[in-house]
Parts: sequence; C-alpha cells; structure tokens
Amino acid sequence: MTKKVLRVLALSLLYVLAFFIVEVAGWFHPYAWTYAAVPAAVIAAWPYFKLCQRYPIPGMAMLCAVMLLLLNFILGQGHEFLALGCFIFGFIAEGLRKLFGNCRGRWGVISSYAVMSLIPFSKTCVLWIDYDTVLDMDINNMRDIYYASMGRMLSWSMLGTMIVITLVLAVLTMWVLTLHWRPRDKYEVFQS
Repeated sequence: MTKKVLRVLALSLLYVLAFFIVEVAGWFHPYAWTYAAVPAAVIAAWPYFKLCQRYPIPGMAMLCAVMLLLLNFILGQGHEFLALGCFIFGFIAEGLRKLFGNCRGRWGVISSYAVMSLIPFSKTCVLWIDYDTVLDMDINNMRDIYYASMGRMLSWSMLGTMIVITLVLAVLTMWVLTLHWRPRDKYEVFQS
C-alpha cells in the first residue's frame, strides 16, 4: 500500500512539475506567463494520463488540482482566484470522470483533463479583472520590455483564443495518449 501512495504522489508531482517548468519560462517572456496553460496542456498530459490509468479511482483530478495550488502558494504566486479555480475545475473534472466512468471511461479522462488544463487561466485572470493593480504590484519585478508588452496581449479576444487553443491541445494530446489504453478494473488496481 505504501508503494501505491508513493507512486500516486510521484505522478501527481510530475504533473505539477510540468506546470512549474512552464511558469519558469514565464520569467523570460510575458506570453509564457500569461498563457502558460497552452504549453502546459501538452506537457502535463502524460502524468495525468498515467495517474488516471494506473489509479482509476475518484480523487485523482482533485489531488492534481490541490498539488498545483500548493506549488503556487509555496512560490508566492497563489491567490484567491487560483484557489477558487483549482477547486471548481477539480470538482468539475471529478464529476466528468465519474460521469464517463473512473475505471473504464476513456472519455472521462479526456474531458476531465480538458477541464484541468484551464486551471492556469484562473491564476492569470486577475490581469483582465484588475490589470492596473497587478502591474503596480509587479512593476518592480518586470523588465521594461516585459512591462511594455503586457498591455498588448490582454485583449478579451486573445484570452478567448488561448482558451480554445488550450482546450483543443488538451483534448488532442489526451486522445492520442489514450488510443491504446487498456482500462483497468478498480479491483485490479488494489490487488496489483
């Protein structure tokens, strides 16, 4: 049983590490921070898929959401919108996995991952809601070129486009990963 807990934690940490890598890239260009969900939708797909494939039990999506929230609070990037987004998207993802079947539902994993891929937008939505305050708080941390390019990329149409691209990439990536998936029975998971 201890091995299983360690494997679950290792896979969920790999999922969180994918987001961490993308967030580190955000230090180099504002697009990489503001629209981190786009590359993360591809990079984080494998650990999420393995977690759902090996342990098709309720709670895996919520575990990933909570781990992601903890990482951001440890890094000083967490706020109430992110916490709200993690819990809302985590519960929706769990609901989709249950609706399509935790153990046998390929579409449960695909749809839940699509929802989970939107969590980074709950982190950056503050830019669209209270742009001036965010820039005033972060202006000392930004280089001039970083600060100057922030305004150009914060249109509502750009946000909508990035959300659609993120969802499409998440669905396509997870669809490819699940092509040869042999679903496991929940009893098989606990016996192995």
